Amino acid sequence: AIVVAVSAVTAVAAIAASVASADPARVASPAAPNCRLATIGVTGPFTGPAASAGLDQRNWARIFLTNWNGGRAIPGVPRSLKRTKLKFVEADTQLNPQVAATVAVQLRSNKDVVAVNAFSGSQENVAGGPILRRGGLSFVSGSATRASLTDPSTPDGAVLKNGFFRRVVPHDNIQAGTDVTFMRQKLGVGSGDTVMVVDQAEAYSVPLANRAAALLRAANIEVDRQSQAASQTDFTSLANRAVAQRVKVVFFGSQVASNAQLFYQQLKARGYNGAFFGSDGTFDSNTFKVPGAYISSFSLDINDVPIARPFVNQFKTRFGETNSFGAPTFVAVQAI
Repeated sequence: AIVVAVSAVTAVAAIAASVASADPARVASPAAPNCRLATIGVTGPFTGPAASAGLDQRNWARIFLTNWNGGRAIPGVPRSLKRTKLKFVEADTQLNPQVAATVAVQLRSNKDVVAVNAFSGSQENVAGGPILRRGGLSFVSGSATRASLTDPSTPDGAVLKNGFFRRVVPHDNIQAGTDVTFMRQKLGVGSGDTVMVVDQAEAYSVPLANRAAALLRAANIEVDRQSQAASQTDFTSLANRAVAQRVKVVFFGSQVASNAQLFYQQLKARGYNGAFFGSDGTFDSNTFKVPGAYISSFSLDINDVPIARPFVNQFKTRFGETNSFGAPTFVAVQAI
């Protein structure tokens, strides 16, 4: 099992998850690697609003590639295992579902590609995943958490089909439950309090926010449910509303850490004194770095994981500091 965690800046609540898939059944691929070299697609938002997180993912994939091809020790990989050399084809998806669909077509058309590290964003998997599936390509994500992606009873899961899509992070039903429990047990949210729950009008944050809101209401907590597109960065009206309603916690579901930074700053400028809680999509310490705010995360801070220390040191030497968002991508490529 892969041990992951949903954490806040001041506390960590650990949960465990295995590589998630609707079905572990083997799937066919149109490409057949030779015994010496196999090509894997590596995708991510290397440019655009989530570039800081996407580049961290790409760089962790590169760290895996170096260690794998170099024959170095990797946790979970038997030393006796005969390794096929790997080659990456990297593709920028910009956290844009239309771009992800285009990238999926390109990778599906490349007969050398045997599997794909894809996609970072849930909305990208909704758009590009079916294209990879129709091409017979399995794909593993290090960050897509939309619960329905691996639920065959939903339209998403039915389209992706059993065994094609996998993830190495827990899904959003787990995140929502952990976050609401944290609010109640650590932030003192209870009956009579109000929590503002905001999504960014895309496939990741809407179901996450809906789930969190439902759990809060089930606990007799008032919910002010709001939505604002990720392209809209003026949060003044929401900030004024939070202050007027004396909201105890603002829970912000977003994939854009810079939006969380702006939202928090605008809340404070309007005199908001409650807590701010960002979902795992805001877990980018290079961009969202407000002391005292809370951030949900699908992994531990990689700097605090002893077994990962050699890889962290390699990362820092080659790329500088990691924001930890990309660390699960190392495991995603290892799963492939």
